[in-house]
Amino acid sequence: MIVKTIVLGWLRTNCYLLCDEQEKVCAVIDPGAKAEQILEAVAETGCQLKMILLTHGHYDHVMAAPQLMDRTGAKLYIHPKDRWLLECDEVIRYGGRPEGYHVPQVDGDMEDGAQLKLGSLTIDVLHTPGHTAGSVTLLCGDVMFSGDTLFQDCCGRTDLESGSPEDMLKSLRRLAGLPGNYRVLPGHEGASSLDYERQFNPYLQEALRG
Repeated sequence: MIVKTIVLGWLRTNCYLLCDEQEKVCAVIDPGAKAEQILEAVAETGCQLKMILLTHGHYDHVMAAPQLMDRTGAKLYIHPKDRWLLECDEVIRYGGRPEGYHVPQVDGDMEDGAQLKLGSLTIDVLHTPGHTAGSVTLLCGDVMFSGDTLFQDCCGRTDLESGSPEDMLKSLRRLAGLPGNYRVLPGHEGASSLDYERQFNPYLQEALRG
């Protein structure tokens, strides 16, 4: 398993390539902008793009998804509670610049407990609402793709539409309670580890006290 990070857009969203180098297939997680740059990175891996996984539906995580689908035939997955955020009006309302954007067809729902197969890799889906009602966290091996739920020393904002402070605390408590340690790859800023966040993240600590 190989993970590559591409930082995209004016909000500097982390887009991740998750690659099964043995079977030469990959997934893109949160393609927020610059489809051509993402496609170049995919080509460098030598893998075929099979899946596009959205940790939530905010524009800075989805803008390049339709172009990637059109160019590669990759399938799109999102939690059903965030499908509405893919509508063009919502992309514009949340500040997107929709040149080349169109409402993509969703190929699969990432419900809580779902398992997605990417070559020999298994991706586990956890529904972790709080930032949005349909936010998810993805686990693959010892890596956690936490979207805008868990950041280093922080968590995602909860004051946007469908956000919920109460749900965020429940989601953080769930992540903190996972067995073992994970490498945490968030939607923005730098990587961390779950052990570090348990020890130093004040929001995670508040969740654990609840």
